[in-house]
Amino acid sequence: MAKNNAQNGERKALMLHHLVWRGLVAIVLVGVLGYAAYYLTSDHHSPAPHQVTAPSGAFPVNSIVIEPKDIPLNPRFLAQTLPSAIVPLRARVSGYLMSQNFEEGQVVKEGELLFTIDPEPFKVALRQAEAGLHASEAQLTRATQQVERFKNLAELQQAAANELEQAQESQRIASASVETQRAYIEQAKLDLDYTTIESPITGVIGLRNQDVGSYVGMNTESLLATVQKVDPLYVQYSVSEQDLLRWQRMTDSGDLTDVPVEQLEVHVILPDGGEFPHLGRINFVDIAVDPSTGTAVIRASVPNPDRTLRPGQFVHAEIRGITRLSAITVPQSAVLHTPTGAVVYVVDTESLAQMRPITLGQWVGADWVIESGLESGDQVIVNHLMQVRPGMKVSSSNVDSGDESTTGNDHE
Repeated sequence: MAKNNAQNGERKALMLHHLVWRGLVAIVLVGVLGYAAYYLTSDHHSPAPHQVTAPSGAFPVNSIVIEPKDIPLNPRFLAQTLPSAIVPLRARVSGYLMSQNFEEGQVVKEGELLFTIDPEPFKVALRQAEAGLHASEAQLTRATQQVERFKNLAELQQAAANELEQAQESQRIASASVETQRAYIEQAKLDLDYTTIESPITGVIGLRNQDVGSYVGMNTESLLATVQKVDPLYVQYSVSEQDLLRWQRMTDSGDLTDVPVEQLEVHVILPDGGEFPHLGRINFVDIAVDPSTGTAVIRASVPNPDRTLRPGQFVHAEIRGITRLSAITVPQSAVLHTPTGAVVYVVDTESLAQMRPITLGQWVGADWVIESGLESGDQVIVNHLMQVRPGMKVSSSNVDSGDESTTGNDHE
């Protein structure tokens, strides 16, 4: 009995201990939750709503006032350099190549000896033709004497008429033989001259195609080398038919100065961006348009005394001397490109920004030429284009259109 009472006492003490511990945890939890509720609901600690305030007053921008002006147009085209003359050197007679009298890639003068073909066979042919001429001349002399003899006999009625006719025919044959032999001599002299090959122009000679000792001729390998004239050099480029028509219409309407093409200056821009020191002049405009490309070829002649330019180079040809009259331009940074086309912001009479569609022409320096959409006196916004919205009140300050520091766009 005493043992059971002791066990019951221990159970009661353990239960009381658990009850006290749980009570303490509950009291602490209630206190923490109450303090948190007080902290969050108090005026000093509740989160304040973020206030978004609209900007007050007009938005400051820079603008330019449109003023038509005459501007130089310097269209630039991709061009290629070409020699002003290309002369292939070919063997005009057959024979063995005896000598080469130049260094490949050097400048050769007009009339300078370049190749020699063995002349001996042609000297022999010339002597044979000269001997044939002597024989024909002797036959002609005899035939002429016979004609005179038969004429005298015919007058004395001591020769038949047909004998005189036969003598005259023999004289004509002998005379023709003399002319034939003289032609043989001329041909032999010509062939002998062809054994020395001289440069027909002053230019740069390329690689030789045949080595000394090779047999060359009309029925074999006849191309020996090529000479190219590089001073002056040609610069050739193509212009689309649309540009040609547009320039013609603008010239007819007085929007472009009417300058003869031969008076235009052609400046060559080198591949590294530098400008070639010698200017060229247009010397050829193709009358036809290539139907496969829709372009016409234009060619300029450019002095090249130091042979700085080489045939086959790709350069840019910049044409100077054309002036666009009363052109309207805006800085490129003032133009926005949208899916429907190019636009600018203009300031209307109520100082509100309005979007204006425009038609772009070509670039001139840092400006766009405007073909339509703007008129003289329009006020075009040139900065803060990403913040400006149609109908926004703006406060504009007029600036010089050439001032890069005040017309820079902010597309970020």
